[in-house]
Amino acid sequence: MSLVKEPIKLPIALSEELLNHAELVAQVFLQAMYTSIGERLLEELAESDLTYSQMQALRYLATHRRVTVGDLAEGLNISYPSATNMVHRLEKKGLIRRVANPRDRRQVGLLLTDEGRSLIERVDAERRQRFARVLATMSDAERHAFINGLSAFIRAGVGAGILNAGDACLHCGTSADPTCPLVLLHSPEICR
Repeated sequence: MSLVKEPIKLPIALSEELLNHAELVAQVFLQAMYTSIGERLLEELAESDLTYSQMQALRYLATHRRVTVGDLAEGLNISYPSATNMVHRLEKKGLIRRVANPRDRRQVGLLLTDEGRSLIERVDAERRQRFARVLATMSDAERHAFINGLSAFIRAGVGAGILNAGDACLHCGTSADPTCPLVLLHSPEICR
């Protein structure tokens, strides 16, 4: 079965040139967020060789209660063996620890260490500062257009069935923002 479908017939207002430009801008935005405000920031602030995926795991643990390796695998959309390997590496770095469930010794929970929580707080604070500095250089109208445009894209994609809300979800857990476009489209339960 081929994944390539027939070319989409674009409405007159959505020219091939506009589509190409929108796709280019989206790719540049994603690359900038991933590298400049993601990976590079991690390199600067993390004393150890922490990967972006490992940081996502730490963030997941920070925002969810009673997490097992299986929960982590599901929340990060990775295989159980990959999650197990990641847990082992993070544990060796002293960023997380395993805790036996007192009611069921077969079940092992994952918790951030003080060092792990401190690292997340430092990285998140700096990421937020960098993001704020970029937004501060934009006019009020540009900031609103930026936020509204991204929100509209998410709503349109999920509404059309092109974007999967579960895949796009950040799984914010207990810190789910009620103004998140996915929470507004669906129940906040999707973020758990």
